[in-house]
Order: sequence, then C-alpha cells, then structure tokens
Amino acid sequence: MNEKESQNYYKFYSLQDFDYNRDKAPQYRESISRAGFVNYGIDNLYPDFLVSLMNRSAKHNSILKRKTNMIAGNGWQTEGLDSIALRFLANIHNEFNLNEIVYRSAYDLEIFGGFSLQIIYSKDKKSIAEINYLPHNKIRLSDCKKYAFYSDDWNNTRKYTPVKYPLFDPKNPVSTQILYYKEYRPGVEYYSQPGYISSVNWITLEYEISAFHLNQVNNGFAPGMIINFTNGVPTDDEMREVIRQLQADFESARNAGKTMFLFSDGEDRAAKITPVQLNDSDTRFIQLNSEITQGILTGHEITNPIIMGIAIPGELGAKNEYLESIEVFQAVYVETKQMQIEKVYNKLLRFNGATTNLELKKYELDIQKIEVTK
Repeated sequence: MNEKESQNYYKFYSLQDFDYNRDKAPQYRESISRAGFVNYGIDNLYPDFLVSLMNRSAKHNSILKRKTNMIAGNGWQTEGLDSIALRFLANIHNEFNLNEIVYRSAYDLEIFGGFSLQIIYSKDKKSIAEINYLPHNKIRLSDCKKYAFYSDDWNNTRKYTPVKYPLFDPKNPVSTQILYYKEYRPGVEYYSQPGYISSVNWITLEYEISAFHLNQVNNGFAPGMIINFTNGVPTDDEMREVIRQLQADFESARNAGKTMFLFSDGEDRAAKITPVQLNDSDTRFIQLNSEITQGILTGHEITNPIIMGIAIPGELGAKNEYLESIEVFQAVYVETKQMQIEKVYNKLLRFNGATTNLELKKYELDIQKIEVTK
C-alpha cells in the first residue's frame, strides 16, 4: 500500500454530481444578440422559466388559471355591436374566434405580463382580415423596436430558425405584422415581466419543498447513512461507479427495508456504515407552508385566498365574505386587466372602421353553486 492509500481519504458526492440537467433559475437581463434581437434574460429563455414556474407550483398555477377565467373566461359582450364588430369577433379566417384568442391573451398577460398577436391585413390593406394568437414566450424584439422575431423553440434556433416580422403599425400596413403588448414596468425597456415577479422565490420554494418530500418517499423515509470503505482509495471513476450501483440497488421506496450485503477481505477491512439520524427539516418545511402561501398570495395581490380556491387551515369563510372578496378583487384587479386588453383589441377594431367598442363581460358567479364553509 502506498502512502496515499495508507492515509484517510474522504470524498463527498451529492445528487448534483450526477444530475447534469438540474434546472437553475435564470437571471433577467436584456442584451442585444449578434442576430439583432434582444435577449429575453441572460440565456434568452426567461419566459420559458416563467412557464416552468406555472407547471411546478400548485398554488401559483391555480391562481393564474382563476385570474384568467375572471378576466376573459366569459368572453366579449355582443349586445349593441355593429356588423363590423361582430364580423371582427367571428375572425372567420382563423380557426379561433376572438373569444378563444382573448382568453389566451389574458393567460399570457398573467404569466408573462404581456401578450402577442399576429395581424394579417386584407389584400387591399384597408382592414384587418385575420387575428392569430402567438405564444408570448416565442417572441423576441429587435433592438430598434421595429421588428419582432418568432421561433417555435429559442433553445434550438438552428432547427427552428427565427422569422422576422414588422411590429404592428396601422400607418404602414403590410401583409403580416406582430402586435407585442406589455405592461409598463420601471427599469424594463423591451420585454414584459409579470406582476408576481417579486414572489418568484416563494413559488420556487414551494416546488423545492414538494421535491424534498417526494425524495423522502422515494427513499422510504429511511435515514441517510455514511459508508466508509477502508480497503484503499479507488480512482474517481471507480468511486462514481460504486456510488451509482449502491444508489440503483438501495435507493427508492421500493428498496426500503431491504437487506444490504457487503463483502470484505477480513473484518479490519470491512466497510463502516454509520446511520445519520433524520433531522426535523420536514417539520420545518411544513411550517413554512403558510409563509410560502402568503408570499405567493401577496405577489399576486390577493387578500383573501378562498377566491382563488386556496383554503387556509383553521380559517372558516362565509358565503357573504366570499362574495364581498370577489367584488373587491373584481374592482381593483380584474377590471384593470380587462381595460388593458380591451384597449388593444379596440385599437385593432377601429382600423376596420367599427363605430362601437368591445367590452369583456364581467365575471359573474352562480350563487346557487357556491359552497363555502360557514
């Protein structure tokens, strides 16, 4: 045995050493690329990160969907509209009418803080013939703010080459333009950011805690352990192979409680196994749940969680309280969002010569179907 092998040698491996696809939260920053468009975040994939947040957080997802339903779920008012406006809403040259498209616009407005539309003019350029929904996360803007680039996958632009379109300009109508709408946010020049941006850490934390509990189940709620091999120091590749094999054979809920067999060349060279007692991290994480919920609700400007379908343990709600909370949220949040969307669509409608304005229906509840704990 050489001098190196005779010494104590320790190497710590974590799951991150073997998880090369581990997600990292991207930082938001706008920068001009060589191709002429402005990067949406440091890696140009910031909107995809926002989509991943929606898919990972149950509370966040529930709030986004409920808000969207309140803003555009009931569609456009049709009473009192002239024939031009009614044809405009029908959007006959597209597979979706404007009730379906405005719902998607509202969803993107909640997720990204903006939405995008493809505007197709008539042959004589005197009217808008078709409006098509475009996923907001697939749009990038030029540094001169005159053009937009569309790609089905900004993570693979070699396969999905970005296509350049002029931004919407009714004074210079061409066959196809892109309307890019974003809410104003100080410090952000090109792209949109959602209103809940300040609660991103809380949303991420909810996912991480759920992943922690899932990992506990997969490991059979068994305590961790330290295995100290005393029969020499292998190479890094050999270490990794041993660790991979042990994880494959003994980690996961199915393997919990199984017997581990170890072989050694004499008792003095046997591997030493030291159990690591579980700490109270899971208990502390459960206690964090109320703080996480409050952080997410605050970022979404929600004062009463029951209107979003989120129950708070130990708190009861009456039907009158629920209805009052809905009315308040309708007035201070929903109507403001509806006005933003209406302004954009009415600008398009006026180009077609309509004399009436579009209005989104107010969110109405069927009181008979409301069941709230009294």
